[in-house]
Amino acid sequence: MGAVGIVAEYNPLHNGHIYHMEQAKAQTGADFCVIAMSGNFVQRGEPACADKFTRAEWALRAGADLIVEIPQCLAVASAERFAEGAVKLLAATGIVTDIAFGVETENMDGLYRIADILDREPPAFRTNLAYHLKQGKSYPRAQFDALSDLNIPRGDVALLTQPNNILAVEYIKAIRRFAPHIRAVPILRQGNGYNDTELTGALSSATAIRQALREGNDAVLDTMPLFVSGAMRFDEQFPITLDYFGPMILYRLRSMSLEEIAALPDVSEGFEQVIARAVRETSDLSAFLEQIKTKRYTMARCKRIAVSALLHMNRELPEELLNHRENLYLRVLGFLTGSRGLLAAMASAGSAPVILRNSDIMDCTDIARDSMAIDAFATDLMGYVIGREPHRDQQSAIRL
Repeated sequence: MGAVGIVAEYNPLHNGHIYHMEQAKAQTGADFCVIAMSGNFVQRGEPACADKFTRAEWALRAGADLIVEIPQCLAVASAERFAEGAVKLLAATGIVTDIAFGVETENMDGLYRIADILDREPPAFRTNLAYHLKQGKSYPRAQFDALSDLNIPRGDVALLTQPNNILAVEYIKAIRRFAPHIRAVPILRQGNGYNDTELTGALSSATAIRQALREGNDAVLDTMPLFVSGAMRFDEQFPITLDYFGPMILYRLRSMSLEEIAALPDVSEGFEQVIARAVRETSDLSAFLEQIKTKRYTMARCKRIAVSALLHMNRELPEELLNHRENLYLRVLGFLTGSRGLLAAMASAGSAPVILRNSDIMDCTDIARDSMAIDAFATDLMGYVIGREPHRDQQSAIRL
């Protein structure tokens, strides 16, 4: 029973994602496709365009066989932590033999060379990285400049200017370190680039699609399957945006002590002082984020801090999940009825408890239950802002 794993957010699911699923199965010869999907909040520190159960159903209708949730405290994280969490989760299923991910280059050798350097961290790289961080640069920029200082092909370093390539390098690193029995399968992205903001026909970027949805551009309908585009274009509750949560985030940050803010993921070097001061000088989330953004703290990092505060997350929880295998859990969001054998195989071969219903939580550690409480709280918040029954986390997984 071969299963290819894919890490995804489906924010929203579009034609490029379906192409990726099809290629993942074709290139690996896998019988099944297992998706590790972010929950209600995604990696760059924003709510997903639709709740996790809606997006899981989309994925099943698009060709996936089984969807497991990336815990919220690992989903709203840096590229390195996000990739490590997703790879460990797919490895914990015990049934995934390959992990397929998108890339924006045909220079696969260059990707592997960069991944090797970042994995080994040779002394020259560590020295260069420390120097650039002291200049007040963000970690991604400091890492890029530290690599540029080394005697490696410029074309290799340039790969890290593309978001899909950055994640691809992190997937390769994580697979090498934590799941060497799993094969990495890069799949060349089709259509426009990840950050392109203009629609380019059927294969457009998620960034362009989200912008077109905000603008009410009907051309966006051609970029997604009908069961997604209809909901995203004509259901007034979608797409969900960070602005929906603005007052809640500002209230939460204003109610926190400096010590509590300092304990948030991504906060370091006294940045809690900047946050505490700015949140009392603004009454608008966008203005607050612009005020705290710096060269060192990118907008994505600032958004992740804001969402972490909203969800009552601290830096210890993701560390406990990642560093202690017994704390991982496989929360099933949905599966195809014809793929029930995957669940049985995962239960027998996997290294983490499979969560299908609320009663299964009893098999988990205290740390896992703390993490699941945050996952459920994120669902409550999502339900609140869209005016829908928020307690789906207490029900069984979606079956199609």
